Amino acid sequence: MNQGCEVRSVMLKNKIISAVITLILGIFIIPLFIEYTYSISYGIYGTAFTAPAMLIVVVVSVVIEKYSKNKNVVFMYIKHLICALFFSILFSLANIDVFKDTFYLTSSIGSIYITIFVIIDYLFKYLLGCFSEKRGG
Repeated sequence: MNQGCEVRSVMLKNKIISAVITLILGIFIIPLFIEYTYSISYGIYGTAFTAPAMLIVVVVSVVIEKYSKNKNVVFMYIKHLICALFFSILFSLANIDVFKDTFYLTSSIGSIYITIFVIIDYLFKYLLGCFSEKRGG
C-alpha cells in the first residue's frame, strides 16, 4: 500500500475518533449553557444538532492539516478556531431575528468543541508517534 495513502487513512480515522469523543463529551457540556438546571437530556438533544457539524469539522481539519505550511499546534488550533467562528456566524445568520443570542451560544459551544477536538486529535498524533517510534517505524 502507498505510504502516503496509509498516513491519510490513519489521519482521517484519528480525526473521526476525535470527533466522536468530542460529541460524547459534548453531551455533558451543552447542558451547562441551557437553562438553570443541569439536565443530560439537553446534552443529548444538543448533540443531535452538533453531530452533523462535526462532519464538517473533520473535513475542514483534514484540509487545514494537509495544506498548512506551519504545523505548529498553536497555529493549527487558531486556524480551527477561526473556522469554527466563521461557521458560527453562518449558522447565526440563518437565525437573524435572534442573531446575538444565537451567535453567543454557537460561538461558545463551537469554541469549546474545537478546543476539545484539537486536544484529542493532537494527543492521538502524539501517542501514535510515540508508538511508531518504539516499533521502529
